[in-house]
Amino acid sequence: MRPAALFLLIASSALFTAFAETASADCSAPGSPCVDAEPLWLSPSAKRLLLVSDAQPPAAGQAELGLDFGFRYRPAVLTVPSPNAAGRDVNLIRFSADAALAARLGLGNLLELTLFVPAGLDQQGAGFKGITAQSAPGIPVTSLHDPRLGFGYSLPLRSPRFGAKLRFETKLPLGNAEALAGERSVVASPSVALRAKLGGFFGGAELGARLRRPTEFFGLRIGSQALFVAGVGYELERPRLSFAAELYLLPSLIDSGRFRYLPAEWLASARFAPRALPALSFGVGGGSGLPLSESAGDASFAFGVPAFRFVGFVRLAPRSD
Repeated sequence: MRPAALFLLIASSALFTAFAETASADCSAPGSPCVDAEPLWLSPSAKRLLLVSDAQPPAAGQAELGLDFGFRYRPAVLTVPSPNAAGRDVNLIRFSADAALAARLGLGNLLELTLFVPAGLDQQGAGFKGITAQSAPGIPVTSLHDPRLGFGYSLPLRSPRFGAKLRFETKLPLGNAEALAGERSVVASPSVALRAKLGGFFGGAELGARLRRPTEFFGLRIGSQALFVAGVGYELERPRLSFAAELYLLPSLIDSGRFRYLPAEWLASARFAPRALPALSFGVGGGSGLPLSESAGDASFAFGVPAFRFVGFVRLAPRSD
């Protein structure tokens, strides 16, 4: 099967599965908040970094695939009123184990198509119904999250050390709202990705926005956000091993309500590419939130930002340099 046909088959299957789950993401249902408790977007077109898109597109008809795994600890905790003066902490999501399929396809003329389909494999927590009733059913154990489709155009720069790409991703509201994995509306994310490389050192940044319909969520207004992502690292030639550190910030573009709300997180990773299989790379990483927010319980992490995160990934993509 040709790579382009394989990519289209994967995309069609993923979107068919997503539409099959749409009924569980009814945002018009009473009490359904329709927020995605995962502000971190792994890039389906990343190479050395995890959050910043690679500025060089695949060749025409060439497909690249990836499989991501993640574990989040306490990504969604709220403090609600109770007879106790300090209130009652509700672990909407106590922990979550996730997986995602990432793919991109070179279209020629410096264009690419990307796809990212995440899913929750196992999660435990009270769910948003646990805010109003201590005996409510817990959060669904497995769930489909909102998939993302994207396009990119690499600017024709002649320097081998620098690169830039214009990107546009659309997050489709097909995830399971009961599992805090579905947005209220389509999220449009235009951005520009930049990369630089000098010897073994490399770096990248992505600047843009996430434009969405606002959602009221227990004192917070979660809506459109600016996007700032940056990462730096170093790659060894023997062995082919690289290390990187990244962070993202999502300042709100609207009034966020009663509390300061700034999703922010850092992530460190290591990637290894065996010389016997030059198209294959895999690695691990981890990180945690940055204390730049506040909530009803004086928590310093924004809603959706975990106290700890672990990631693992596998990539199948030919080297471009």
